[in-house]
Amino acid sequence: MRKVGIAVGIVFLLVIVAAVVFAATFDVNRYRGTIQAELEKRLGRKVRLGDMHLGVFPPRFRVQNLAIVDDPKFGSQKPFLQAQGLDVSVKLLPLLKKSVEVDSLDLERPSVELIKNQQGVWNFASLGQSANQAPAQPKPPAPSTPQTGTSQGGEQFSLGKLVLHDGQLALTDMPAKKPRTMYDHIDVTLKNFAPDRPFTLDAAAHLPGQGAQEVRLQGEGGPIVQDNPATTPFHGTLNLKQVGIAGLAKFLNSPALVYTDGVLSGQTKISSQSGKLTAQGRMDVANARMHGVDLGYPIRADYDLTDDLPVDVITLRNTTLNLGQTPFHLNGTVNSKPTPAVLDLNLKASNVSIAELAKLAAASGTALPPGTNVTGNVNANIQARGAADKPALNGTVQGRNIQMSGKDAPQPVQIPAVNLTLTPAEIHSDNFNITSGGTNAAAQFVLKQYLSKNPMVDATLKAPKAALPAILSMAKAYGITALDKVSGAGNLDLDMHAAGPLSSLSSNSIMRTLNGAMNLNFNNVKYTGADFTQQLGAIAGFANKLNQKSQGITNILRVTGNVIVKNGIAQTNNLQAFLDIGNLGVTGTANLVDETLNLRGTAVLSKEFSQKLGGTTGIGGYMQTALANNNSEIVIPVLMTGTFQSPKFQPDVQQMAQMKLKGLAPNFKNPGGAVSGVLGSLLGQGGKNPAQQQQASPQQQEQNAVQQLLGAFGKKRQQQQQKQPQQPQQPQK
Repeated sequence: MRKVGIAVGIVFLLVIVAAVVFAATFDVNRYRGTIQAELEKRLGRKVRLGDMHLGVFPPRFRVQNLAIVDDPKFGSQKPFLQAQGLDVSVKLLPLLKKSVEVDSLDLERPSVELIKNQQGVWNFASLGQSANQAPAQPKPPAPSTPQTGTSQGGEQFSLGKLVLHDGQLALTDMPAKKPRTMYDHIDVTLKNFAPDRPFTLDAAAHLPGQGAQEVRLQGEGGPIVQDNPATTPFHGTLNLKQVGIAGLAKFLNSPALVYTDGVLSGQTKISSQSGKLTAQGRMDVANARMHGVDLGYPIRADYDLTDDLPVDVITLRNTTLNLGQTPFHLNGTVNSKPTPAVLDLNLKASNVSIAELAKLAAASGTALPPGTNVTGNVNANIQARGAADKPALNGTVQGRNIQMSGKDAPQPVQIPAVNLTLTPAEIHSDNFNITSGGTNAAAQFVLKQYLSKNPMVDATLKAPKAALPAILSMAKAYGITALDKVSGAGNLDLDMHAAGPLSSLSSNSIMRTLNGAMNLNFNNVKYTGADFTQQLGAIAGFANKLNQKSQGITNILRVTGNVIVKNGIAQTNNLQAFLDIGNLGVTGTANLVDETLNLRGTAVLSKEFSQKLGGTTGIGGYMQTALANNNSEIVIPVLMTGTFQSPKFQPDVQQMAQMKLKGLAPNFKNPGGAVSGVLGSLLGQGGKNPAQQQQASPQQQEQNAVQQLLGAFGKKRQQQQQKQPQQPQQPQK
């Protein structure tokens, strides 16, 4: 036995020495032309090979700078495949006879260019065919392992193993009219490949980021259908392991996932036969985010679907989407061939909580603002048919015990019950109540022609004697920001009607259709948008005498007046704000859509506050921006522009000039002259545009001025004004 072992060792050593000597003396580059011609013959494509080296263990050729030219019918300037390096594993016995038979290919950092032309043909479909050879017909699988050889259709390319390390895949789909898309960091292992035999596939894409970040497809496919590769049979599994949605969106170049993030994990069983792909599985989304907002709950999808690849129709069966603990059931079809896709889907939700759905809507920037909490239950049975961007709807939605609250809402807003009926012509609600605190508002709406470019809205909201805190809560729950800096008490009568065409279903578009009236009677109002005292002081020049810093807050003792809304523009001519320093009368308009202000105000500081500032003896220093009346009160005309959130105050120079031209400016040595005419002129013209001012006669202007003056400041002088016209006082001598 010892002698036998020694003999075997000597033989093994001689084989190694012979192999080393053979590798040292065998110049593989002498066979480059032969190998290149053999590859071109089997691939049916032009092949370029760089420098070559021979390895012994295992026997292989090392080729640098490999390139396989694309099918000339596709007119591509890029090679079908190119790689930095290629290891060609060959069979040992034929190699000792100085004959080359390829067993496997191993490519480093390859780049593959896939193109689908307008006729739906892929550029790889002609691989393994000569220029004059007809496409090979599929043959039944053979029990033996495929090897390099010939078939009835002539000699075809076959391979025991093909490996791609860290490859790139470029995809151009001409019928879909999509730009060239690049996929990177792909590993592929293909075994037992032959045009008429089954093969096994293990392909993985590795995405950047924390965790596994792996998308892997494994299974068995083939034989390849040469004239329609999409119908090639395949059975396997698709696994996603801790895949970031943001990275996946970038990898797939999918705009639909741009504002979405989270971690995907799940497994899908795939079976494809005769162009129909069936997928069954489950996918979980953890740490879901939309538009940078955390949803706060996981998402799970359980699905059973079929994709008819030749016609691009997906059929959903028993598909359930779970938002947290809330399930939604989907069944039907999606035809993705047209753009947009065509839907025929049924959605059912039975007595489910709407909290998760509301969070999803808030995070996506629709319906409710982020931070709003919604509870309640909903039943829905909706059929959607038509284009995905505007499907026709049929069905019902029933909401019960809905409550909205949030950190910015003073008190919860409740809807005990609301029922929606959906038809292809319109979506309408029943009459439902909205309550907050002790306030009850009656509402109802109809959305007509919602499939058209300009749907029509017809909605009403009535709230008699509504409390201010309740109205603020309702506005903030709906996402109206104009009143965010207002708080207080009191009540108002609200009767609003929105009717007209909409450019969209946004709150701004609905505001443009708003008409109605509001009667205000508020008290103890706090406004955090500006400090009125400081603003008036800056205009009149007494800010340095206040001896206090601006707090950015105005405390209003009482607010009264009427507001008329026309097509989203609120207008008033008698709004009064009673401040601790005096009274402010306001006329003009406020745009409820963009929240811009166009207001004129007249502030009459109290006698006590005026004396605190030094009385009227120093009023001459303010004569460009302020006046004094016969009660020794300082009068300041102002313009208020900007927005609800950030108002701007400036002197009303135009009104000052008009006073002087009309002789209404008082003599500062005798400040009692003509102040009623001054304020009347201000208030009478403040809510009108210049064209309206020119149309009114001087007598009408004077009459309107006096009436509004009496209403704004409570002066009991109406009888005196009616007895004799007001005349400017002459200066005292």
